[in-house]
Amino acid sequence: MGKIVSDKFTVSPIHLFFVVYVSIVDVGIMSFQREIVKDAGTDSWLSIVIVGISVHVLVWMIFRILSAQKPENADIVSINRSYFGKVIGTSLNIAIVIYLVAGAFVSFRSYLEVVKIWIFPMMNMWPLSLLLLGLIYYTVSGGFQTIVGICLWSFFSILFFFVPLPLLVTDYLHPRNLFPLFDHSAMQILHSTHRMAFHYLGFETLLIVYPFIQEQAKSRKWAHLGVLSATLMYLMLLFIAMMYFSQGQLLRTIWPSLNLISMLEIPLMQRLEYFILSVWLIKILANISLSLWAACHSLKLSFRVKPRVSLIVMLALFVLLQWFIGNQEEITRATTIYSNIGLYFIYIFIPIVFVITWLKKKVISL
Repeated sequence: MGKIVSDKFTVSPIHLFFVVYVSIVDVGIMSFQREIVKDAGTDSWLSIVIVGISVHVLVWMIFRILSAQKPENADIVSINRSYFGKVIGTSLNIAIVIYLVAGAFVSFRSYLEVVKIWIFPMMNMWPLSLLLLGLIYYTVSGGFQTIVGICLWSFFSILFFFVPLPLLVTDYLHPRNLFPLFDHSAMQILHSTHRMAFHYLGFETLLIVYPFIQEQAKSRKWAHLGVLSATLMYLMLLFIAMMYFSQGQLLRTIWPSLNLISMLEIPLMQRLEYFILSVWLIKILANISLSLWAACHSLKLSFRVKPRVSLIVMLALFVLLQWFIGNQEEITRATTIYSNIGLYFIYIFIPIVFVITWLKKKVISL
């Protein structure tokens, strides 16, 4: 089914850190605070910690699943065929491709909506859409190594703009807004955790990129560091938003991270949020390209479809879907559907595959 990937197409283990981090930190970093505070208030930080720990467990499961396979079959496409048979396995692979494309489109459409509202409220977004689609085609066509390079640059762009944020807004923060602690029920925190889990979707591309990583045993720590770094970024931005806004203000603010940035004044740059949203294009390009590359590669393994052909079809589908998903309400509805499917995938499907792998290993060892 699969084949061992040539060394000239692989990347070193440390690059998995950038892939995992970029796949988790998406455009949702601009708005997640409002979503999770709605249920858990000052205890919403617990939902980030809970989801972060659960994703570490899932990443551990993924590595156990993949390391138990033969090198030529260490990807989810081959595993589905092996575990579930040709018919069910192929159906699952098609579902995974659709899921990956849907995730890429949600990121694509969400970013365009933020740009439209914040920068170009009166502009027709089709020229920007087509420009972004052209960049996506160019990046994905360059192969996995090109995408990893974009992931690396997008990581440093995020680091450069968001890590100094606590120092820049220190004078405006009110630590008392973080209290009281442990003032919400387990059910409220669970609802907040459910909302937060959506923002971690993306790390599951590990199931496809694994064969393209050199010295795979050494790459585990980098994957976990990627998850940890994303968790710390989410925690930092949540605490800053909670200390800057009152809880009532936070619930009425759609994009708290952008609002925080917009109040900063830097010499020679009056509207910092415009610049950050422009640079954020690199991050979105990396995220979307990674998902579409994974979808194209999965189709190649399943049906031997040429990646360039499948990529053109997927981008054409983006254009078509943009006609039907044209406002914030429709984007929210599409995002909700995608997130619910994604949660089933990571919290049910991955553990099921892990259990099957564990049972097969036990049977073989008997």
